[in-house]
Amino acid sequence: MSHLKRDWKLLSAPFNTEIMDALQQQHQASQFIALIGKYLVPTKADDSHTNMEFVFKDNALLGNALPSGFRIALGLTDLRINILDQEFNSKKEISLDGKTKQTVFEELKQSLFDLGVNVADFTNELHYEIPEHALDKGAIFSLKNKSAFIENANYRYNAELVINEIAKPFEKAEAVKIWPHHFDTGSFIPVSKNEKGELSQSIGLGWAMPDTMVEEPYYYLSFWSENPIDGSNALPALKAGHWMMPNWNGAVLKQSEIMKLRTAEGQFEIVKSYFMQGIEILLEHFE
Repeated sequence: MSHLKRDWKLLSAPFNTEIMDALQQQHQASQFIALIGKYLVPTKADDSHTNMEFVFKDNALLGNALPSGFRIALGLTDLRINILDQEFNSKKEISLDGKTKQTVFEELKQSLFDLGVNVADFTNELHYEIPEHALDKGAIFSLKNKSAFIENANYRYNAELVINEIAKPFEKAEAVKIWPHHFDTGSFIPVSKNEKGELSQSIGLGWAMPDTMVEEPYYYLSFWSENPIDGSNALPALKAGHWMMPNWNGAVLKQSEIMKLRTAEGQFEIVKSYFMQGIEILLEHFE
């Protein structure tokens, strides 16, 4: 068995309201990293200054570096914010458990100020909206269902593992990142350019939390082309997952389908084969 199959975290808990709430709390907590990116990290046109990466050994999200070298990490299983220096030493730790969003923001702002960061323009307001949660109305972060937070960290761990593996052969694939708006773990593969040298076709791949399209966590494979692709609404069926055309340009593999496999090896293989077959079909139709 490959090390990737060995590393896959076996998923065994059916997705339920407790796991969904923990996932939403993680999503809400990740917005503190996005806020740091928006106001304290140099701006990039693609909004990547607000994104984050996953750190395997800590089950944590890590934001982009401030000009001072500080970076913000969020533990997904313990909901703790860590302010790290350039050597990744912890300079300040903030627990979210039992606190409101506003309390956490004020504590974070004060902690950054104490470390010499200019927070004059640091405000608790983002340029997009995420689904409303009780936390938006003054509820507190709560780790009462700790196992639900661990299960969500396993989702994220597995997504990082398999998406990196799939994207690796593609030389120009974007690094795998977590994007705070939709809280997806994803990469992006440029496929071709037009005569002007502009991107004309691309493939997106990732893992997403439930949304208006799918009511449970799922892996996605999407495609974009500046010109219509012949037969895109009649692509060959996938062995795992299914195409969503014509309502959406892509395919999904739901969490419940993955969990029909009872071993870590089986779960890893179904996700890997879904991506590999789907990308192969898309590349054939792009040409």
